[in-house]
Amino acid sequence: MWNFILVSLGLLLSPRPAHSVRDDRSNCKPVTASFCQGVGYTSTSHPSGVSGYSLHQIGQIVETACSTEVATLMCRVVMPECSSDDDSRTKPCRSLCEKVKTDCESAIRAKRLSWPIKLRCEALPVSNCAQGKETRITPTPPIATCQTITVPLCKDLLYTETVLPNLLGHKSQEEANLDIHPYYPLVKVECSPHLKPFLCSLFTPQCVAGKARPPCRTLCEKARSDCGSLMSRFGYAWPESFKCDAFTTESCQQYGVGSSGDMCEPITIPLCQGLSYNQTTTQNLLGHANQGEAMARMSFFNSLVQTMCSEDIRLLLCRVYAPECVAGEVQRPCRSFCERAKQGCEDRMTAFGVSWPPELQCNSFPEEMCASEESRTEMLNAEGVLAKLNAGGFSVRGRPLSLRTARLLLTLMDTDVTRDLDVVEFFKLEHYMAALRREYVESYERRNPPSVTQTQMKKALSDRGFTVDDDTFTTLWQQHGSQGGINYDEYTAAVTKLHILKQRFTARLLSLPCDCEVSSFSLKQFLKSAII
Repeated sequence: MWNFILVSLGLLLSPRPAHSVRDDRSNCKPVTASFCQGVGYTSTSHPSGVSGYSLHQIGQIVETACSTEVATLMCRVVMPECSSDDDSRTKPCRSLCEKVKTDCESAIRAKRLSWPIKLRCEALPVSNCAQGKETRITPTPPIATCQTITVPLCKDLLYTETVLPNLLGHKSQEEANLDIHPYYPLVKVECSPHLKPFLCSLFTPQCVAGKARPPCRTLCEKARSDCGSLMSRFGYAWPESFKCDAFTTESCQQYGVGSSGDMCEPITIPLCQGLSYNQTTTQNLLGHANQGEAMARMSFFNSLVQTMCSEDIRLLLCRVYAPECVAGEVQRPCRSFCERAKQGCEDRMTAFGVSWPPELQCNSFPEEMCASEESRTEMLNAEGVLAKLNAGGFSVRGRPLSLRTARLLLTLMDTDVTRDLDVVEFFKLEHYMAALRREYVESYERRNPPSVTQTQMKKALSDRGFTVDDDTFTTLWQQHGSQGGINYDEYTAAVTKLHILKQRFTARLLSLPCDCEVSSFSLKQFLKSAII
C-alpha cells in the first residue's frame, strides 16, 4: 500500500560548490537563503545572518520587490560576500542603500514591516563598493515559471503556485501526484495536521520568484512525531528520503509554522468564516485546545451577534476565539478595537441582566502591534461577495451561487448605493442568505433533483407578500425555472429580485402628512411592469 521509494533528498539539498576564489577559506559557507540567490556571489562567512538582523524580516522585505536592488543591498549586508572583513568592495554603496530605502519606504509601511534598525546607510562606503547592477555578477540559470498547483491533495494550501522539477526530481505535477498518492490514507486518518503541508512542501513546493522554497524542518519533525507510531504499526519506517535534519529551519513561517512551533489551520467555526482572514491556530487566546471547544464556548454570544449591537462585535469575538494566524503567529486584537465593540453592546447586555464577559476585558489587549478595525473585511464588489459567500458555506450540495445572483444580492444590501458592501451590509447579507438557504434545504432539497416546483414557488412568493398575476409569474418562471423546477441559485435570484423591486417601490411611496401611503399604482402592477 505504501510506496516509500523516493528520490534521495540528500544530494539534491546539498548546495553546489561555489566558484569564487574565496570559497577555499575555512569560514566560507554556501549562501542558502532563497532570497539571496542570484545576487552576484555564492558564499558567505555568515550563513545564518549577521548578528542583530532577522532573516525572516529581511526575507519579507526582499519579497516585496519594492526596488530592483533590494535583494543586493539586504543580502550584502546580512549575508555578506565571503572576503576579508576590511574588503569594502563587497559591501553595498551608501547611494545604493539610500535609493533602496527611498524606493521601499511605502511598500514596507503597507506590509507593516520596518526598516532594519541596524542598517544605517551613512555607515556604508561611498566608493570602491558594490553598486547593484554595476557589480559584476555570476550568470544564473534562467528563472523557472511558477505554475498553479493541480495536485488534488495540495490545492488548498496557504500558497497556490509551485515550480518544477521539485526536490524529489519530479518534472511534472502529474508525476508528483502519482508518487504522493500512496500517502493519501495517512492524511485521511489525520494522524497529524502537519503531514499534508509537509508532503506538499516536498511534492509541490511553493514557488518564489521562479525558485522552489525548501521544505521546513519543524514541519517534518512534527509530522514524523505524530505519524511515526502509526506507520510502525503497519511495518513501515519514516522514509530515509524524508530525513528531517536535511531540511531548513529558515522557511517554516512561510508554511504557517510560528517560532513557537504553533501552526496555522483553516477556520472551521461557522460564525468566523468569511472574514478578512481564514486561518487560525489550534489554541486560541483563551487557552481552548481546539476549534470545537472554542465554538461551544462561543455559543453564548450567538444571540448577541444577531442583535448587531456593534458592527465590530462579531470580528472581536472571532479574533479572540479564533484569532488570525499569520506565518504561525497569532495576531491579537487591539485594545481600542475591543473598546469600540464593548461600547456598542454593553448597554444592551446590561438591559438583559448580563455583564460584559471577563475574558473580553479590553485592558488585557495590546495597544500596538495588533489587529485593529482597519483589518476588517474590505469593501466587497460582486466577485468578493460571491467568494465570501462560497467560503462561508452558503452553497447546497457543493453547488455554489452564480456571479449573476451575487450581483443581485449586492444590489439588495447596497443601502448606500456605493456598488459594493461594507462590513455591516455584508453581515446583513449573511443573515438573509442563512434564512434563505435554510428554507431551501428544509423545504425543497428532498426532491430529486432538489428544486422548487411551480406550486411551491407560488406559495413561497405569497408567504413573502409578493402577490403577482399569472402573466407575471409565468414570465418569472421562464426566466429562472427549468423543466425540473427552480434550483437553489435561481431560487435565490428570483426571490432577491422581487425584494429589490419591492424596495424600489417602497422608496417611491409619497410622504403625506396623513397616516397613509399613496402611490400611482399598486405593488402588483409595479412588479408586473418591471418583470414583463
